[in-house]
Amino acid sequence: MKILAIRYSGLGDLVMLLPALSLLKSHHRDAHITLLTDRSNQAFADIACGLVDEIIPFDRRRMKRGIFPALAEIASLIRKLRSASYDQVIDFHNFGETATISYLAKSPVKRGAPKRPKYHYGYTERISRLEDDHRSQFFCRIAGVDDTWRVPALCLSEAGRLYADQLQNQSDEARPVLGLNIGSTQENRRWSHHYFAELAERLNKQYRVLVFIGPSETAYADVFLGVCETVSGVSIPQLCGAIACCDYFISNDTGPVHLAGALGVSTLTLFSTGEDWQVGALAEHKRWIRKPVINDISVDEVIDKLAELAVGAEAGV
Repeated sequence: MKILAIRYSGLGDLVMLLPALSLLKSHHRDAHITLLTDRSNQAFADIACGLVDEIIPFDRRRMKRGIFPALAEIASLIRKLRSASYDQVIDFHNFGETATISYLAKSPVKRGAPKRPKYHYGYTERISRLEDDHRSQFFCRIAGVDDTWRVPALCLSEAGRLYADQLQNQSDEARPVLGLNIGSTQENRRWSHHYFAELAERLNKQYRVLVFIGPSETAYADVFLGVCETVSGVSIPQLCGAIACCDYFISNDTGPVHLAGALGVSTLTLFSTGEDWQVGALAEHKRWIRKPVINDISVDEVIDKLAELAVGAEAGV
């Protein structure tokens, strides 16, 4: 069973996709899953515990560099899709662009939940877009495997294990490790880096604090100098290795907090636009704080909620 799964976006969405992929593998023992995703996610197969057999990377940024680069990228993708025959194409993105990709791919079954009627042409089987459950469950419904559902799990690659060992060898302290992820894809979902720095300073006697700094947050790195350790400039497998070292992980609503949940780390998510019931990390132990203006969340509130999370994690609730 050859399955083409389509999902762009960031790591958080791919982590939320894992339960559907796992169930597809369970339902079809011989399933070979190819994932069409952003080029930046190319290393995702390394941490997906064998659920993704192949990645087709697509450079969507190239689409914005002019007509000729865009046409070249599209032509290359179409050639790849037309050279393979799939038993199923499952579009987990459901944009006009991905409806066209589904339409052009060779497959007798094409599943999707089109956002508009004009995109119906891309699918032989159309699924309702009712999104009154968690996005991970929505993905399961699109895949046609919503009879059961499970929490996702990630596996550390060798690069991830080596990076985790490196971080652990840098300190022999017994303090629990607290990860702080300051990044966000949208400014209105980004808790102030100054608040994160204050949080790190107030907690660094109780915790070994690791601050995670993504490519878009390098300008904020100086705020944390002399306050705590930082993790930056790492690959996806190394990022997972660093997160796996943490006992607790505080983050804006973005990809790394989903990685943390899938790695078994207790999470505290800071929301503005999102809702935990729909897009929250699938962690065994988690808490969250939501305010429409994210910087209305105070440092004291975060410290109190972390204490609640720690007590709950120790008690198993």
